[in-house]
Amino acid sequence: MNSRKVAILTTIAAILALGELGSAIMIWQENYPGSLPWAAVVFAVFFLTATWLLGRGRATAGTVFAGLLCLFEVVEFPSWPKHNALDWTYQTTFALVSPR
Repeated sequence: MNSRKVAILTTIAAILALGELGSAIMIWQENYPGSLPWAAVVFAVFFLTATWLLGRGRATAGTVFAGLLCLFEVVEFPSWPKHNALDWTYQTTFALVSPR
């Protein structure tokens, strides 16, 4: 895999990690019954791990790990509760970035 593709994938994984942290904050502030802000933090750590793997030159491991996380995001997107326009916008944006 050439270095340009690895750099792009590393950037996308880092953006998704930041997005998960933002989701955790929003979930925590909304405090809806049954909400799990810690789950978003766990996924942020997973995306940071993928970013770290890619940054350390482990392109195959980082790509597979990031790909599996993105696949989970895309598959689970329809089941996420969306309570307002901000939720719809935020979740849709990150669901669209995931398959890239």
